[in-house]
Amino acid sequence: NLSQARQGLAAVSSSSYGYFGGGQKPSGSADRVDRLDFSNETTSAPGNNLPQDRFGLAAVSNSSYGYFGGGRRISPTFNSDKVDRIDFSNETTSAPGNDLSQARYSLAALSGGASYRISGSRTYGYFGGGSSPSYVATVDRIDFSSETTSAPGNNLSQARYGLAAVSSSSYGYFGGGFAPPEASTVDRIDFSNETTSAPGNNL
Repeated sequence: NLSQARQGLAAVSSSSYGYFGGGQKPSGSADRVDRLDFSNETTSAPGNNLPQDRFGLAAVSNSSYGYFGGGRRISPTFNSDKVDRIDFSNETTSAPGNDLSQARYSLAALSGGASYRISGSRTYGYFGGGSSPSYVATVDRIDFSSETTSAPGNNLSQARYGLAAVSSSSYGYFGGGFAPPEASTVDRIDFSNETTSAPGNNL
């Protein structure tokens, strides 16, 4: 199991390991990073935690790095715009300094991009939705090649938090959440032109 019981954490994976970061524990928000070794399913705490403790964050990854974005801190209480990076080659964590355009938590994230269809290499990560504290439809993009973040301007069709996200080689989908009330909406982002739409087939 994980080294620490907590909720509202996020996770990324390399080809060899999975990493669980952040979350909320009884005493407050956590910065802990736990590692799962896919070869033997053992878990450990490599000792390099997130630079900022928080829960309700989201995460994306490419073949070299994982990025944890957004979240909420307990003490002092505030929403975060931070993006933290874990280097899969040496498991060090750092804050590259290019943060989200808007501080928020309980958002969702996915990765994809044009070159993914050609080489399997993800080009961008997208963070969507969340609470800031009002519900937002914002989509932020992180460019894996330069680690810069930007808001491409094509946001979700419905502001909501507590949503989830998946992706194929061509599209990303943000589904569900709380608007209020609970939402069944599925929004699609087209990686070829970064437009977002609601294809109409909801949860």
